[in-house]
Amino acid sequence: MTPPREPGAPEDVVRGFLLDVRSGARPDRVHRYLAPRVQAHQGPPGAVHAVVERSPGQYAAHVQEMQRAVGPWTFEVLGVTAAAAGRVEAAWRQSGAAGTGGSPGRRVVEHGRATYLVEDGRITQYWIDARQEVLP
Repeated sequence: MTPPREPGAPEDVVRGFLLDVRSGARPDRVHRYLAPRVQAHQGPPGAVHAVVERSPGQYAAHVQEMQRAVGPWTFEVLGVTAAAAGRVEAAWRQSGAAGTGGSPGRRVVEHGRATYLVEDGRITQYWIDARQEVLP
């Protein structure tokens, strides 16, 4: 039998963040999960990529911007796995209808993977690799 995880275990922080904030269900809860400044690496760990620094408020605004672009979406967490030293790997799929973007009225599906660094119960960095496909 697996012992219960203590509240705030890194994988619980990431799972809560995905289900509450990234999903678009409760972006107002972002302060529960993100440190005051978070480094967002746009690409998988080890790759050359852009780094964006966001506050929790900026991240919530980013989610709301995504909602305006694709409208309401479905969000499914495919897996959350603890790795070494506060790192957590996660995968998800979200889909919605394209809004005012390049393909109005078409279905957009995003396949996302990220590695999150959780320190003192908050996400401080993440490396994200997300791919979108537009379906008829």
